[in-house]
Amino acid sequence: MTQDKENIENTPQARQGRGARRIAAVLALLLIASLAGAYFLFKDSDSAKAGLKNANSQIQELQQQNAQLKIDLDTTKLNLRREQELRKRADMENDTLRSMFPLFVTEMEVGNADSNGKIIGGYNKDISASSSMYLMPRITYIGLKPGAKVELMVRLYDHEGKLVTGNSSPAGYSYSYKIDPVGVNENTVSLSGWGGGDRGHFEPGTYRYEVWLGDMCLKQKVFKLR
Repeated sequence: MTQDKENIENTPQARQGRGARRIAAVLALLLIASLAGAYFLFKDSDSAKAGLKNANSQIQELQQQNAQLKIDLDTTKLNLRREQELRKRADMENDTLRSMFPLFVTEMEVGNADSNGKIIGGYNKDISASSSMYLMPRITYIGLKPGAKVELMVRLYDHEGKLVTGNSSPAGYSYSYKIDPVGVNENTVSLSGWGGGDRGHFEPGTYRYEVWLGDMCLKQKVFKLR
């Protein structure tokens, strides 16, 4: 019986069946390998597509940033040109202002001075009419045209609002005061005082000093004698 089985398995038909099964197995393995390769190929293709899409997105973002930088650069250049034009115009206007106003008065104070020009009690202090002598104004100014010669015109209005004048007063003013030369940057200068050497020279009330240059009032100071 065993011999018959061996004879049957060694027949051409048996060997052919076994060969067919081997071929089928090999084909199955090749099919599995092909499917696996196709899977990984498609998987890699999807990854490549995703990477390409991401790269394209980054390129578009960089292009947008580059376009925005170009716009910003053009805007900066335009603003720079405008700033240069404004500075040039400001310089021209400043030159015009310097020719018209060689100095700019920032502050004006008034003190009571004796016959020697010494301030009694300091500037911008209460001044009693009974001790008043010379009302002396002091101005603080910024020199716009250093070295220039300037003649300031001064007006003093009394407690009744009348312009105080004397025999040598310029027309329409109490007196004049020359600054020669105009100082650089901020300067303080005391102008001539107006009044007399006797105490109680002025009546109580509200007074006003004005400093003029040409037809422009540079500064005024309202003060009271109590």
